Amino acid sequence: MRWVTDDAGRRWGVERVGRTSGILPPKHREGGQFPEPADIVRFSCESDRREPPREVTTRAGLLEQLTDAELRALLNIAPRAN
Repeated sequence: MRWVTDDAGRRWGVERVGRTSGILPPKHREGGQFPEPADIVRFSCESDRREPPREVTTRAGLLEQLTDAELRALLNIAPRAN
């Protein structure tokens, strides 16, 4: 679990909650190549429980390498989780 603070000062927990298989492409790709596996990353707001969690996919294994600024950028584009 990693932690990041957004521009509004809210504290978010960041964790990998799953991984796509990379076996079935979401759409046709040139050359018939299969996509790489991707991690499903969830952002959960710890300082404001009314804020819904958000999820986004990243390249597998990338979460550990991202800087805090990159995590904030991902948080800003992540849609709300269902």
